[in-house]
Amino acid sequence: MIKAVLFDLFGTLVDNPTNAEVAQLHQEIASVLGVPAEEFANGWKATFQERARGEHGSIAKSIAAAAIMSGNSFDESALPRSVEIRYEFTRGWLTPRPDAHSTLSQLRDRNLKIGLLSNCTDEVPEIWPSLTFAPLFDEPLFSSQERLRKPMPEFFQRALERLNVSASECLFVADGDNGELAAAKKIGMHVVMIRPSDLLNDYRQDPEEDWDGPRIERLSELLHLETIL
Repeated sequence: MIKAVLFDLFGTLVDNPTNAEVAQLHQEIASVLGVPAEEFANGWKATFQERARGEHGSIAKSIAAAAIMSGNSFDESALPRSVEIRYEFTRGWLTPRPDAHSTLSQLRDRNLKIGLLSNCTDEVPEIWPSLTFAPLFDEPLFSSQERLRKPMPEFFQRALERLNVSASECLFVADGDNGELAAAKKIGMHVVMIRPSDLLNDYRQDPEEDWDGPRIERLSELLHLETIL
Protein backbone atom coordinates (compact mmCIF):
# COMPACT_ATOMS: atom_id res chain seq x y z
CA MET A 1 0.00 0.00 0.00
CA ILE A 2 1.38 3.39 -1.01
CA LYS A 3 1.68 5.80 1.94
CA ALA A 4 3.91 8.50 0.42
CA VAL A 5 4.83 10.10 -2.88
CA LEU A 6 8.38 11.37 -3.32
CA PHE A 7 8.93 13.91 -6.08
CA ASP A 8 11.94 15.10 -8.00
CA LEU A 9 11.88 18.88 -8.51
CA PHE A 10 13.38 20.00 -11.81
CA GLY A 11 11.68 18.59 -14.89
CA THR A 12 9.00 17.10 -12.63
CA LEU A 13 7.24 19.76 -10.56
CA VAL A 14 8.71 22.63 -12.57
CA ASP A 15 9.76 22.75 -16.21
CA ASN A 16 13.42 22.66 -17.10
CA PRO A 17 14.78 25.69 -18.94
CA THR A 18 15.83 25.21 -22.54
CA ASN A 19 19.45 24.66 -23.47
CA ALA A 20 19.40 28.10 -25.07
CA GLU A 21 18.19 29.72 -21.84
CA VAL A 22 20.94 28.03 -19.83
CA ALA A 23 23.53 29.09 -22.41
CA GLN A 24 22.28 32.68 -22.09
CA LEU A 25 22.57 32.46 -18.29
CA HIS A 26 26.16 31.29 -18.55
CA GLN A 27 26.87 34.03 -21.08
CA GLU A 28 25.55 36.71 -18.70
CA ILE A 29 27.52 35.43 -15.71
CA ALA A 30 30.70 34.93 -17.74
CA SER A 31 30.41 38.44 -19.14
CA VAL A 32 30.15 39.92 -15.64
CA LEU A 33 33.13 37.88 -14.44
CA GLY A 34 35.19 38.62 -17.54
CA VAL A 35 35.73 35.01 -18.63
CA PRO A 36 34.84 33.17 -21.88
CA ALA A 37 31.25 31.91 -21.78
CA GLU A 38 31.94 28.46 -23.21
CA GLU A 39 34.77 27.83 -20.77
CA PHE A 40 32.65 28.99 -17.83
CA ALA A 41 29.83 26.68 -18.95
CA ASN A 42 32.25 23.77 -19.12
CA GLY A 43 33.54 24.64 -15.65
CA TRP A 44 29.96 24.76 -14.31
CA LYS A 45 29.27 21.32 -15.73
CA ALA A 46 32.55 19.88 -14.44
CA THR A 47 31.84 21.01 -10.87
CA PHE A 48 28.26 19.68 -10.75
CA GLN A 49 28.84 16.83 -8.31
CA GLU A 50 30.64 18.98 -5.73
CA ARG A 51 28.07 21.76 -6.14
CA ALA A 52 25.09 19.42 -5.78
CA ARG A 53 26.54 17.99 -2.55
CA GLY A 54 26.95 21.48 -1.13
CA GLU A 55 30.72 21.20 -0.92
CA HIS A 56 31.31 24.80 -2.01
CA GLY A 57 29.16 26.22 0.78
CA SER A 58 27.47 28.99 -1.20
CA ILE A 59 26.37 29.83 -4.71
CA ALA A 60 29.06 32.52 -4.87
CA LYS A 61 31.74 29.91 -4.20
CA SER A 62 30.15 27.58 -6.75
CA ILE A 63 30.34 30.29 -9.40
CA ALA A 64 33.94 31.01 -8.43
CA ALA A 65 34.78 27.28 -8.63
CA ALA A 66 33.36 27.09 -12.16
CA ALA A 67 35.34 30.17 -13.20
CA ILE A 68 38.53 28.73 -11.72
CA MET A 69 37.87 25.40 -13.45
CA SER A 70 37.73 27.29 -16.74
CA GLY A 71 41.39 28.13 -16.26
CA ASN A 72 40.87 31.89 -16.43
CA SER A 73 41.33 34.64 -13.90
CA PHE A 74 38.08 36.43 -13.08
CA ASP A 75 36.86 39.63 -11.49
CA GLU A 76 36.11 38.68 -7.87
CA SER A 77 34.40 42.02 -7.26
CA ALA A 78 31.78 40.93 -9.80
CA LEU A 79 30.75 37.83 -7.80
CA PRO A 80 27.84 39.56 -6.00
CA ARG A 81 26.30 40.57 -9.32
CA SER A 82 26.82 37.08 -10.75
CA VAL A 83 25.01 35.65 -7.70
CA GLU A 84 22.10 38.04 -8.32
CA ILE A 85 21.88 36.82 -11.92
CA ARG A 86 21.83 33.20 -10.78
CA TYR A 87 19.13 33.86 -8.15
CA GLU A 88 16.94 35.70 -10.66
CA PHE A 89 17.23 32.78 -13.07
CA THR A 90 16.46 30.17 -10.41
CA ARG A 91 13.41 32.05 -9.12
CA GLY A 92 11.99 32.01 -12.64
CA TRP A 93 12.89 28.35 -13.02
CA LEU A 94 10.99 27.43 -9.85
CA THR A 95 7.57 28.11 -11.35
CA PRO A 96 5.21 25.18 -10.60
CA ARG A 97 3.67 23.36 -13.53
CA PRO A 98 -0.01 24.26 -14.06
CA ASP A 99 -1.35 21.11 -12.40
CA ALA A 100 1.21 20.91 -9.57
CA HIS A 101 -0.82 22.59 -6.81
CA SER A 102 -4.05 20.72 -7.50
CA THR A 103 -2.31 17.35 -7.83
CA LEU A 104 -0.34 17.77 -4.62
CA SER A 105 -3.44 18.94 -2.75
CA GLN A 106 -5.48 15.97 -3.91
CA LEU A 107 -2.71 13.53 -2.98
CA ARG A 108 -2.65 15.05 0.51
CA ASP A 109 -6.44 14.72 0.67
CA ARG A 110 -5.88 10.98 0.23
CA ASN A 111 -3.71 11.05 3.38
CA LEU A 112 -0.52 10.48 1.41
CA LYS A 113 2.70 12.00 2.70
CA ILE A 114 4.50 14.22 0.19
CA GLY A 115 8.29 14.41 -0.08
CA LEU A 116 10.82 16.13 -2.29
CA LEU A 117 14.25 14.84 -3.32
CA SER A 118 16.23 17.35 -5.36
CA ASN A 119 19.73 17.58 -6.77
CA CYS A 120 20.28 21.31 -6.50
CA THR A 121 22.61 24.18 -5.72
CA ASP A 122 22.65 26.27 -2.56
CA GLU A 123 20.18 28.92 -3.68
CA VAL A 124 17.30 26.45 -4.14
CA PRO A 125 16.65 25.64 -0.44
CA GLU A 126 16.99 29.36 0.33
CA ILE A 127 14.28 30.24 -2.22
CA TRP A 128 12.09 27.20 -1.44
CA PRO A 129 10.10 28.60 1.54
CA SER A 130 8.84 31.47 -0.61
CA LEU A 131 7.28 29.14 -3.21
CA THR A 132 3.52 28.81 -3.19
CA PHE A 133 3.51 25.01 -3.15
CA ALA A 134 6.22 24.57 -0.50
CA PRO A 135 3.69 24.15 2.37
CA LEU A 136 2.25 21.10 0.61
CA PHE A 137 5.41 19.08 1.27
CA ASP A 138 5.96 17.14 4.47
CA GLU A 139 9.66 16.51 3.90
CA PRO A 140 11.72 18.42 1.32
CA LEU A 141 15.31 17.17 1.00
CA PHE A 142 17.92 19.15 -0.93
CA SER A 143 21.22 17.63 -1.98
CA SER A 144 23.20 20.75 -1.15
CA GLN A 145 21.98 20.59 2.46
CA GLU A 146 22.02 16.82 2.93
CA ARG A 147 25.50 16.44 1.37
CA LEU A 148 24.10 13.59 -0.72
CA ARG A 149 22.80 13.50 -4.27
CA LYS A 150 20.87 11.23 -6.59
CA PRO A 151 21.45 8.47 -7.59
CA MET A 152 23.15 7.68 -4.24
CA PRO A 153 20.93 5.11 -2.45
CA GLU A 154 21.69 6.83 0.86
CA PHE A 155 19.83 9.92 -0.37
CA PHE A 156 16.71 7.91 -1.15
CA GLN A 157 16.96 6.04 2.15
CA ARG A 158 17.17 9.31 4.05
CA ALA A 159 13.98 10.52 2.37
CA LEU A 160 12.21 7.27 3.31
CA GLU A 161 13.37 7.67 6.91
CA ARG A 162 12.10 11.26 7.07
CA LEU A 163 8.75 10.20 5.62
CA ASN A 164 8.68 7.18 7.95
CA VAL A 165 7.78 4.74 5.19
CA SER A 166 9.44 1.72 3.61
CA ALA A 167 10.57 1.64 -0.01
CA SER A 168 7.61 -0.54 -0.97
CA GLU A 169 5.25 2.05 0.53
CA CYS A 170 6.62 4.95 -1.53
CA LEU A 171 6.07 6.09 -5.10
CA PHE A 172 8.92 8.06 -6.70
CA VAL A 173 8.05 10.46 -9.53
CA ALA A 174 10.81 12.01 -11.65
CA ASP A 175 11.86 12.89 -15.20
CA GLY A 176 14.87 10.57 -15.09
CA ASP A 177 18.06 12.59 -14.79
CA ASN A 178 21.24 11.31 -13.12
CA GLY A 179 20.07 7.70 -12.98
CA GLU A 180 17.40 8.50 -10.40
CA LEU A 181 14.68 6.20 -11.75
CA ALA A 182 16.86 3.10 -11.84
CA ALA A 183 18.29 3.92 -8.40
CA ALA A 184 14.83 4.24 -6.84
CA LYS A 185 13.65 1.03 -8.48
CA LYS A 186 16.74 -0.83 -7.26
CA ILE A 187 15.97 -0.16 -3.61
CA GLY A 188 12.38 -1.32 -4.04
CA MET A 189 10.39 1.85 -4.58
CA HIS A 190 7.49 2.15 -7.02
CA VAL A 191 8.69 4.42 -9.83
CA VAL A 192 6.99 6.53 -12.50
CA MET A 193 8.71 8.70 -15.09
CA ILE A 194 7.11 12.03 -15.98
CA ARG A 195 8.16 13.31 -19.35
CA PRO A 196 5.86 15.50 -21.50
CA SER A 197 6.22 14.54 -25.16
CA ASP A 198 6.07 18.18 -26.23
CA LEU A 199 9.27 19.11 -24.40
CA LEU A 200 12.17 19.68 -26.79
CA ASN A 201 15.69 20.89 -26.14
CA ASP A 202 15.23 21.29 -22.41
CA TYR A 203 18.32 21.30 -20.21
CA ARG A 204 19.02 17.89 -18.66
CA GLN A 205 21.73 16.05 -16.74
CA ASP A 206 22.46 12.51 -17.98
CA PRO A 207 18.85 11.54 -18.83
CA GLU A 208 17.68 7.93 -18.63
CA GLU A 209 16.62 7.55 -22.22
CA ASP A 210 16.34 3.78 -21.87
CA TRP A 211 13.67 3.82 -19.13
CA ASP A 212 11.03 1.20 -20.00
CA GLY A 213 8.89 1.42 -16.87
CA PRO A 214 5.64 3.32 -16.21
CA ARG A 215 5.51 6.88 -17.48
CA ILE A 216 3.13 9.82 -17.55
CA GLU A 217 3.06 13.19 -19.28
CA ARG A 218 1.24 15.31 -16.69
CA LEU A 219 1.29 15.38 -12.89
CA SER A 220 -2.50 15.10 -12.77
CA GLU A 221 -2.23 11.61 -14.29
CA LEU A 222 -0.88 10.43 -10.94
CA LEU A 223 -4.39 10.73 -9.52
CA HIS A 224 -5.56 7.92 -11.79
CA LEU A 225 -2.73 5.45 -11.22
CA GLU A 226 -3.89 2.13 -9.80
CA THR A 227 -0.82 2.18 -7.54
CA ILE A 228 -2.27 4.98 -5.41
CA LEU A 229 -6.03 4.64 -5.93
